[in-house]
Amino acid sequence: MKKFCLSLFLLSATISTYAQAGNENVFMSSDKIFTLGGKRAKSGEYKIDGNPYTSSKNFEQVIIDGYSKNVQDLRYNAYADEMEYLDKKETYYADKTDGLTIVFPSLKKTYIVKHYTYMGNEKFGYLVLLSKKDAKYGLFRRERVELMQGEKSVSAFSKDANDYYAKEKDVYLVSKGNTYYKLPKNVDELSEDFSLDAKSVKEFTKSNKINFNKEEDLVKLFDFINK
Repeated sequence: MKKFCLSLFLLSATISTYAQAGNENVFMSSDKIFTLGGKRAKSGEYKIDGNPYTSSKNFEQVIIDGYSKNVQDLRYNAYADEMEYLDKKETYYADKTDGLTIVFPSLKKTYIVKHYTYMGNEKFGYLVLLSKKDAKYGLFRRERVELMQGEKSVSAFSKDANDYYAKEKDVYLVSKGNTYYKLPKNVDELSEDFSLDAKSVKEFTKSNKINFNKEEDLVKLFDFINK
């Protein structure tokens, strides 16, 4: 599959022009700018089993904050941590800009681009937004797919197994201001780490039978915490 880099921004101007920036072809219109970079190398005969998408291989209609309704259908590549769109049978990547919010109505999912720290490393990529965008304590889900090496054949009469995509376990992150933390294991740790009213949080957790292993319960809990 041929791949290109794509930059997708909002342009407030009402005219359309063409420009050249370095070695990149840039098309500008009244609602978007596309920057097409060089082709990525083909994989040749190299075959990978499975796919790198966590929700759907299909390109889905989206709503993007700050953009017109006339935007390309997208899909999330969790291995590359990129949003892809299709144009004339070619696949492009949407440019990442901090705070960019992409809603997939059919999937009932919202992705947001964030700078964050995970396992001591600085990251810049897509997270699934589970709380309100401007919430004091943000709740996010990190989705990733990894590429696993296929097993070598033990016999000369059989083929080696192909490499394959495997979904990683989702990681839940909590933000306070510009700092991100891995979700605490229980309500006691959560209350202590974020200096919450432990008594009211515990009462809510108990009365609503909140299970930290259920996403819908976590969303309910953070809606309460952020009131």
